[in-house]
Amino acid sequence: MVSIVIWTVIFLFIVQLCLVGALVVSKIQSLKEEKLISRYVEEYEEPFFHYLERETEECPDLPRDIRDRVLIVEQLLNRFVDQTRVEIEYTRLQETAHTYLSRSYRLFLKNGSWAQRVNTLYYIEDFDMVDLKQEVWQYFSRLSVLDEEYRQAVRVLASFQDERVIRLLLNSEMIPQRLVKQVLRRFQDDLFQQMVMVIEDEPGRVPSQVHLAVVAYCGERGSLDDLPFIERMLQFPSKEIRLKALRSLMELKACTDPEKLTRFYLSDIWEERMYVAKIAGRLKWESAQDPLLKLAGDSHWWVRYAACEAMKNLPDGHRLLEYTYNHHEDKFARSMARQHLTVKVGEAI
Repeated sequence: MVSIVIWTVIFLFIVQLCLVGALVVSKIQSLKEEKLISRYVEEYEEPFFHYLERETEECPDLPRDIRDRVLIVEQLLNRFVDQTRVEIEYTRLQETAHTYLSRSYRLFLKNGSWAQRVNTLYYIEDFDMVDLKQEVWQYFSRLSVLDEEYRQAVRVLASFQDERVIRLLLNSEMIPQRLVKQVLRRFQDDLFQQMVMVIEDEPGRVPSQVHLAVVAYCGERGSLDDLPFIERMLQFPSKEIRLKALRSLMELKACTDPEKLTRFYLSDIWEERMYVAKIAGRLKWESAQDPLLKLAGDSHWWVRYAACEAMKNLPDGHRLLEYTYNHHEDKFARSMARQHLTVKVGEAI
């Protein structure tokens, strides 16, 4: 019995020793390969960059081993995209990526590990490999879990201006608002305007997170062409949509008519009162003096702060703050006005 235990322990020890040995050999081999690839990258960087920048029409002769060649080209193209400060000539970049990477990337999308597939998707977008758009869509159609693989596939398709992404956004209640905005940032104007048209023509068809993302993105991208759409969203029944529209107006620093915002000074929703005060200040509306005086005595601290901050931005703002400090009936309004009068430039209250 004792001998069986001893032999079992010896056997397990030998197995562990073999496993450790295999791991060590694998690590040594991996480090050796990484060192070889790094040496190749340094060797080929200058002539390869000359080729990508069209300073020469001859592409350097790369190693014949396909696996090494893929790793080398990936690193060289990635380094080129990261380091190039001038406008990249994507045609040569695309041609090179297509020549050396497309075939391998098709295989990776079908049979690669999860990490390999995700990395491949990032490279496909970085290298603008539009020739793989259909393969990415077919691969994406098989995904069911909303993880990083799913998100990056959507971002790639949006970068390639695939109109099927619009249908995807309109038919999914699961896509988060953050991902929708990432898609919108990649859309060119014609696809973005298609989203706007759907919202205006069929608002009930649009999932709420998509609607919110589109209205918010209008402020982020800063185009005055979106102003009429944003102002129409101020009439929307949803509080969240109206708040996004007000924030977008604030970011745009524009409004066609102050009267369109008058009702928000008296809103039951304190965030709406805060945003309209901020907008009045940024646009320096002298007509907003009386509403801002009332909002300086609001029950919410953030509204009082926004009202006094807005007063300070008006042409006669200092005098208005002094009047609020000396004569306002609300003690909290007087306190907030005093803080804005005494705070130094660049300091926060």
